[in-house]
Amino acid sequence: MSERAQRIRRTPEMAREEIIDATQAALAEMDFNALTVDAVMQRTGMTRSSFYHYFKSVDELALGFLGRLEGAIRETVDDWLNGQGSDDYLADTHTHLTTMFAAMENHRTGMMALARASNSSEQVHDEWRSRVIDYFIDLTARFIRQQIMLGRSKVENPDLTARSLILMNNALANDNLTREEPDDPAAIGKVSAEIWNAAIYGS
Repeated sequence: MSERAQRIRRTPEMAREEIIDATQAALAEMDFNALTVDAVMQRTGMTRSSFYHYFKSVDELALGFLGRLEGAIRETVDDWLNGQGSDDYLADTHTHLTTMFAAMENHRTGMMALARASNSSEQVHDEWRSRVIDYFIDLTARFIRQQIMLGRSKVENPDLTARSLILMNNALANDNLTREEPDDPAAIGKVSAEIWNAAIYGS
């Protein structure tokens, strides 16, 4: 009776989040490529068949991580890249990129799952590309154009510069998170900010 009541109280969103949480717990013990539905669902209070009410496959679980990661990254840099920074724009670059890398480190399990899933799932690859990479390329290109209008930047090709900076950040984050001894977000943020400031402001 209590088990049935527990199932009734679970909203679809709660069930999805519980499955994603269980996946994260499972990934602490195994690689994403070895993950199975059984390994995930045995960590929940739901039946194995319940999995397929919310996800088509294990790879699709990565999209659950994507939503969390996407939100965490946007929280650190969206306002800044939308023009709500301070007058100390060089320091802003350092502050926001450092907090972004810290957010990525906090979501290390999800990032690594996404990287592996995107190699085998076209849907995961396309969603990651659209919702994270292309989103931030467009946002950064607009940011650079704003800096040009403010007289702070002399970048000649904002789109290509933005693409280069975002792809660099993505590669840097993924490489760092797969290392046995990852660099501290403060160290990565400092170096990344120096490159961004040099590319955008020439300083």
